[in-house]
Amino acid sequence: MGWFNFLCFPSILFLTFGLLGLAGCGHSPIQNGRVIDPVDESEYAATINKYTRSDRQYSGFYQSYELAGTLITSETSQAILKKRGTYLQWDAKALSSEREKALQALSSQTTFLFSLYTPERTHNDLNKGTSIWKIYLDADGTRYEGKVKKRNEKLVDIIHLFPYHSRWSIAYRVDFDVPTSVIERSSKVKIVFTSSLGASTFEFNPK
Repeated sequence: MGWFNFLCFPSILFLTFGLLGLAGCGHSPIQNGRVIDPVDESEYAATINKYTRSDRQYSGFYQSYELAGTLITSETSQAILKKRGTYLQWDAKALSSEREKALQALSSQTTFLFSLYTPERTHNDLNKGTSIWKIYLDADGTRYEGKVKKRNEKLVDIIHLFPYHSRWSIAYRVDFDVPTSVIERSSKVKIVFTSSLGASTFEFNPK
């Protein structure tokens, strides 16, 4: 399998913080008369890679699962907005509005966006109450349990922002009830995925 390496219509913002969609659906011309400057692609890739981790687990010669994801920080959220604003040709007013929504979401939660592949499809069910998986965020000795939802953006949009995703994986987001600013001040942060298939631990140093 290939691996991890808005037009106006109602949609849901790129969750982390309202990032998954456009606010409103009018047909008026672009306001302020000028779209934002395009994103620097190499800078965007570097920012995403900085907060992205991945892992593969095997049982003997057989692959158990393949996992990759990105921690949403103030830095990554702004990079994602700029990237989306570029291909959606937002003007400065639209970008400012989306940034405000993102900041509001960051103030109440921490989000990790990830993609999971499992050879057995029934094991890829992290959004269900009966899932075999648990996800935790550990920050400076405090543990937070994650709440998982399946992402519903189009495949092409997810891959455009996160090239490690593929059509063979399922895209999720997990939210933790702790403001992102708290995590960014932590000296040691871990996100733990654990199940009967195995466990993966992703470490970050946000400071």
